[in-house]
Amino acid sequence: MSKYPIISGKRLIKALLKEGYIVYKGRRGKLGKGSHVSMKHPNNNRIITIVPNTSKDITKGLLATIRRQLNLSKEEFIKILSNS
Repeated sequence: MSKYPIISGKRLIKALLKEGYIVYKGRRGKLGKGSHVSMKHPNNNRIITIVPNTSKDITKGLLATIRRQLNLSKEEFIKILSNS
């Protein structure tokens, strides 16, 4: 079984943007405060939040959680991350 790649928050955001995800503005039309970035895909209502401005890579556990929130198989998710 494939393993999750080592990836930063910025690289994860770039990979999701390539797949059609957009930076999500909340109910009030604002991006919000702080360093978190919320993203969603136009075809569904799932919203995920990522912290891009960290010097650390995203842990395998957090990548697995994000994958489940996106409702993707592990293979699909790894393919998206590998193409970034």
